[in-house]
Amino acid sequence: MTQRREVEARLALFDDLSGILGAMRSFALTELHRINKRETAQQAVMQSLTTALADLAAARPSQPLASVHADIGNTDHDIWLLFGSVRGFCGSFNEDVIRSWQTHCSNTASPLILVGERLHEMIADRENLLRLAGADSGLSASTTIDRILAAIADLSNHKHSFRLLACLRDEQDSHIEQLWPILRINGKQPGYPPMTYEPLADVATGVSQHYLYHSLLALLLRAIRAENHMRLMQMETALRHLERGSEEMQRQRNRLRQEEIVEEIELMIGSRH
Repeated sequence: MTQRREVEARLALFDDLSGILGAMRSFALTELHRINKRETAQQAVMQSLTTALADLAAARPSQPLASVHADIGNTDHDIWLLFGSVRGFCGSFNEDVIRSWQTHCSNTASPLILVGERLHEMIADRENLLRLAGADSGLSASTTIDRILAAIADLSNHKHSFRLLACLRDEQDSHIEQLWPILRINGKQPGYPPMTYEPLADVATGVSQHYLYHSLLALLLRAIRAENHMRLMQMETALRHLERGSEEMQRQRNRLRQEEIVEEIELMIGSRH
């Protein structure tokens, strides 16, 4: 009887865990649907900004950094931005981002921005290191980008002569992308510059800043999508494991109950003799 009660207690625990994991899986699915819609709108914004930058190519501010075409990680002007997760249970999401940064960053003293609380505990304190709260969903992504831009301005001393490199994880693997200076955008160049109310150079500067903002937002949304996708996979694996364990516990409980019934019958027969 005691052993069967222990099995039933474990079965109840399995049911509770399954309910919690099911709720987490539903949250991840909901967030994936929300992010997919947000990314579709963000791609439209990026397309419009890309067209605008191509039209303003001749008036864009000069990019003094000679290392624009340098190898990744081989310049003292690099600022690294790592996109991690706010919550756990997302596989090797954060570890892959850290590993990619360590592989490509030859200058360990380069300024570093960690986005996401799970990344914070993976790198020790040092100079030029900023830890920022991440976005737990697409709803808080814009607020996170504002914090990132403030951190970039702080580390660059509001100068344009730096290179911003972002490291993030998507569904396939971790990637590194250069966000600043903005690389040359191919497009059809107009015969005449567009007519603007403000000086053309000021407009080009403003469009470049908007492009940086929305590029950061697009990368953050992609990272959130990958994080939730990996979390969904973890949830499904854990639920399958719990389901198999629950089935085994049920068989064990039934077997123990059958043994108890047999013992009760034997006692009843024995008492009659």
